[in-house]
Amino acid sequence: MIKVFTASWGQLEKNGSNIGDEAIFTSQVKDLSTIPDIQMGVWSADPEKTRQQYGVLPFSIENGRLNALKKGIKWADIVIVGGGELAQDKSSLLYTPFNLMPLRYAKWYGKKSFAWSVGIGQQDELKWWTPIQLKKWLGTCCGVTVRDKASQDSLLEFGLSPEKVKLASDSTFTLASEYSTERKETNILGVAPRNVANRQGKLLPLEVRRKLGIYREPDVSHIRKEWASFLDDHIDRHGGTVKFFPFHRGSLSNSDDKECEAIISLMQDSDKTEIVNTSDIYEFIRQIGECRTFLTVPLHGAILSVVAGTIPVSLPYASKGIRFMQEAGIPELTIDPNKDCWSKDAAGIIDTVWKENSEIQERLTQTRGKLIGDCRHNFEYFIESCIED
Repeated sequence: MIKVFTASWGQLEKNGSNIGDEAIFTSQVKDLSTIPDIQMGVWSADPEKTRQQYGVLPFSIENGRLNALKKGIKWADIVIVGGGELAQDKSSLLYTPFNLMPLRYAKWYGKKSFAWSVGIGQQDELKWWTPIQLKKWLGTCCGVTVRDKASQDSLLEFGLSPEKVKLASDSTFTLASEYSTERKETNILGVAPRNVANRQGKLLPLEVRRKLGIYREPDVSHIRKEWASFLDDHIDRHGGTVKFFPFHRGSLSNSDDKECEAIISLMQDSDKTEIVNTSDIYEFIRQIGECRTFLTVPLHGAILSVVAGTIPVSLPYASKGIRFMQEAGIPELTIDPNKDCWSKDAAGIIDTVWKENSEIQERLTQTRGKLIGDCRHNFEYFIESCIED
């Protein structure tokens, strides 16, 4: 029996969800479950749901996340960190140290470790000490796969061996075989807004700052009004409906469902909107696939659009969004959210995509195929470095 503990964020909020993290964990389970005689473990805020939904051994975080982490790593033969953005210092200065904690425990307990499809923040998204920590702790891994070229270049620049760091793609492309790349002829615009005003580079995470009463909510009413005006204008010009996709619900960050509700409340055409509410990751992606195009702030909005065969337009709040659109071969569909009247740029790009644009669809289909192929490197390198070694 091979026991693998994956330090995924899959279900760390009992009354919340993070679609991106759940998609990543679902893809890991799909890959790892093909290994004969394997048992998977993961930390969880909802152990029974985790056991039923994924068929893995849950380690409850009821008595603290670090306690669950230690129990899971002591139990395991191999520890996995990722996928997702492993290192960035914008949302909290504790974000990267916390993500590296499984590698510390794995080293201390003498367990093998592997970094699976990780991303690395760029330039001002990292403090000066973070590259030192990444070199030290990723250096203890049997192998590291990264989801974009910029992350690979960063780790090599930090001093990791080229033999250890392999370029792959986002883990969720494991799920892409379930979906078609046919051109969408619907009149549905998919959108995934997000309030990212909390990303202030503070020491403590948002959830802790709120509990301590030291966080004052910034005024984002002007951003919500611009979203509402943009969507009303889109409906006036193109007709159809708008589907809102809340990727994150819960207290670990600003809740996307509340942001969606706030924007809809400001719209004149609110009766032509719908908030997608499903706990089934495959159904969530299927509904993205029903959209003609998809305007997204969260990174996995863009990723799952490509997984579903829908053309994404990205409004990224961090370099990871820009990096993915480059990997997908459609960087021109990226909008600068800090630019005045970003919605005018968004309207122009979406108008272009909305029309029959076979060139964009053909290019996206080609790069989607490459990303699906590159995704296999995550599992293959894990087998090579952790199982066969």
